[in-house]
Amino acid sequence: MSSILITGGAGFIGSAVAKELISQGHKVKTLDLAVLKNVGYHKMGSILDPYSVTTQMRGSDYVIHLAAALGVKRTEARRLECLYINIQGMVNVLEACVKNNVKKIVFTSSSEVYGNQKKVPISEESPVNPISNYAITKLVGEEYLRAYHEAYSLDYSVVRLFNIYGEEQRDNFVISKFVRAVCQNKPPVIYGDGQQVRSFCYVSDAAKGIVNSLFCKEANGRVFNIGNDSEPISVKKLAEKTINLIGKNGISPQYVAMENSDRTKKREVYNRIPTIEKARKVLQYSPKVSLDEGITNVINYWNRNELKV
Repeated sequence: MSSILITGGAGFIGSAVAKELISQGHKVKTLDLAVLKNVGYHKMGSILDPYSVTTQMRGSDYVIHLAAALGVKRTEARRLECLYINIQGMVNVLEACVKNNVKKIVFTSSSEVYGNQKKVPISEESPVNPISNYAITKLVGEEYLRAYHEAYSLDYSVVRLFNIYGEEQRDNFVISKFVRAVCQNKPPVIYGDGQQVRSFCYVSDAAKGIVNSLFCKEANGRVFNIGNDSEPISVKKLAEKTINLIGKNGISPQYVAMENSDRTKKREVYNRIPTIEKARKVLQYSPKVSLDEGITNVINYWNRNELKV
């Protein structure tokens, strides 16, 4: 049994990772600004506070670093805040790893680092092309990992996450947003023509991939795409699928100009489809949850909670 600290462990992905680790018999500690119940030993604190990070990390064998400023709208509107949280926070976590003799850290980066690619599916060898403040901070975090490995022999792995979804995700993400709208008898709003293509990955599958990367020695010093490449779908088709699964076939999507979205047309990513062959081979990563099953789980969650979240 190992002791693992998860920064951002009260969040959507972090709590799923905590549950996966606990199911495998590990001791889990979490550090987050939010409250987390029934998942490991939780301490409220910020990665911007070096003392909180260092003390909560004490006794940990491994670290999974998820805490970050999220969301295109927020990170573009508050650029300096995003830089401070995602970069200074990363440095604080790495410094604490060194002080506490942590064996390895896994950093959750993002598919946003790839930006728009001429060739899909996107592999780990595809050129990085960040087109947002958030994506830049994730790339900087990856470089800090390499620097600390060279300086202090701190082992690490990087996982670049592709469109993770599931219950309890904030409703400013597309699947949660579509489900909430249709359950309220409102049209799902599509920005642009809806031809943007994504590959969605259910959160429990992503959590398994993150955990696998932590304990795999062959993964040390390497980058992995974590997602589900089996069902690429356009945003238009996703809206139609959501309507059909909820059974509100009288509703049609509402199309809105891209200029009214969190992104401008120039900065939209049009094809975000990963290849996960490297993760399959090295991490034995194999996502199981189909898109229909995952969306149905989200629908059931919203119905159980009467749309109060």
